[in-house]
Amino acid sequence: MASTQEKTEQPTGKRLGEARRKGQVPKSRDLTAVSILVVGGASIYLSRNIILSNFRHVIDTAWSHESFSVIGYFAASDFSRNLVVSLFLMLAPVVLPILATAVILNLVQLKGFLLSFEAMSISLGNLNPLTGLKRMFSLRSMVELVKSVCKLIIIAYAVYSAMWPERTALAQLAGLDVNDFLGLTGNLALKLLFRVAGIMFALSVLDFCYQKWQTRKDLMMTKQETKEEARQSEGNPQIKSRIRTIQRTLVRQRMLSRVPKASVIITNPTHFAVALQYEPGMEAPTVVAKGVDFLARKIIEVGRKHGVAIVQNPPLARALYKQVRLEATIPVELYRAVAKVLAYIYQRKRSMRQNQNG
Repeated sequence: MASTQEKTEQPTGKRLGEARRKGQVPKSRDLTAVSILVVGGASIYLSRNIILSNFRHVIDTAWSHESFSVIGYFAASDFSRNLVVSLFLMLAPVVLPILATAVILNLVQLKGFLLSFEAMSISLGNLNPLTGLKRMFSLRSMVELVKSVCKLIIIAYAVYSAMWPERTALAQLAGLDVNDFLGLTGNLALKLLFRVAGIMFALSVLDFCYQKWQTRKDLMMTKQETKEEARQSEGNPQIKSRIRTIQRTLVRQRMLSRVPKASVIITNPTHFAVALQYEPGMEAPTVVAKGVDFLARKIIEVGRKHGVAIVQNPPLARALYKQVRLEATIPVELYRAVAKVLAYIYQRKRSMRQNQNG
């Protein structure tokens, strides 16, 4: 019994679609965070001149002689507007690339736009302390802990390898002027940023692959779940069989209701029965009912009850049953044989009327 419950089947498209609607998709937060860090650092480095110039402009304006000597200077001047413009010029080159990077990376990882209200909903089960303890000591939590420790060790080594060769320069920072101090610390910070970011980026790519594998593993299905889903998709066989039975019954009732209007019923003598209707102006005789065995006997019974002529012609009955669909006209190759039967019927009716009149 336990073996039947093992999740050995790959998730179906329906299962994957339901998981996506629930927000259960592979995603690495580390990949997004590292990419934002790299883009943010590069943006600050490339736009440092713009940031510094606007910062100086704001400081110079705020500490100018007029700002202290003229009463109401800030209110009367365009200082507020210039401050907003300067702040925008300082922040835009950094914030906009970061926002674009975050959006693009999420779209790539999620394979498109995804908004899951179910993933954002609050579950009361998460407030259960026992549930929290189970998650804390689960295999997945242990894996996440090992990953975090490994990342910490690797980053610590990267920082050490970047800073140790510069220990002499760092010891002399106190004696440097402002420009040299900013230049040295900026270069060291940039060097450290890209070294750590490069290592973290490689680790985050591996983490994304792991998350993708873990999500796929979580969505694996048992054979019973696969059968149940297939049954739901295709419909319950018993219900489908019942629907087909009802449809056949309705078709049979509709067909039998047209037998009284038939001109002749051709039989074999009881295994096949085909009811034909022909009236002046029709292109050719039409099959209004046909059946074999039980249905054939039913057609004959209804025809006798309503006085429809019944003619035994086994070859013609079999040919009409096999070649002509219900409510379709007979083919040209059967015209002659059917015409003989209709002529015989009309002649017999004429003889009966003459005998009644005589």
